[in-house]
Amino acid sequence: MSLVVRASKRLGKFTLDVDITLSGSGIHAVVGPAGSGKSTLLRLINGQETPDRGVVRFQDGVWSDSHCGVNLPPWRRPVGMVFQDLDLFPHLTLLDNVLFATTDVGWAEHLMRSLGVWGIRLEKPGCVSGGERQRCAICQALAPKPRLLLLDEPFSTLDSLTRRVLGEVLIQTAGRMEIPMLLVTHDLDEALTLSESIMTLVEGKVRPCTGLSPESRRWDALL
Repeated sequence: MSLVVRASKRLGKFTLDVDITLSGSGIHAVVGPAGSGKSTLLRLINGQETPDRGVVRFQDGVWSDSHCGVNLPPWRRPVGMVFQDLDLFPHLTLLDNVLFATTDVGWAEHLMRSLGVWGIRLEKPGCVSGGERQRCAICQALAPKPRLLLLDEPFSTLDSLTRRVLGEVLIQTAGRMEIPMLLVTHDLDEALTLSESIMTLVEGKVRPCTGLSPESRRWDALL
């Protein structure tokens, strides 16, 4: 499975100008400080934003191409999205939140059991912990069986222990689902722990990041 993003988008003080290719399943990370263009990169991929110029391709399909005038809307792109701010319906149970994204009750049960929230399926989001809500949000994003999962700082509001546990769950889920996942984060440790490959994004520019060691887990060592 291959995702290609060669696109640019003007963002206030700088231009997001990326040229990335991700191949294979597993978790791939884009790490950068706040305001570097990470969330915009995800929105260009899932169709919430349109590049000023360039192309977004996944496998053999063209999702966006400024030269040809192609720009598929989000609902025509097989992408799941997990946000920093949870996108669950507060008036629905956790199970109903997942079923909002699929009519396959068996698949919903499988996802919720796999991520350890089946036992609280009848609770509403406001009655469970932040980690449990985020597990449900991942289930909801995976419910339509997307071919690509995008994660926008999904653990940033959680405590360190919950982040570590959910990180392990995410790694296991990526292995079972065999789909590529693109994680954007400002946390180098999180990227190093979870991902198979890392790119840095600073002021709109992306570059691969290799050979990191504990001594280099600082922004000044990467810029």
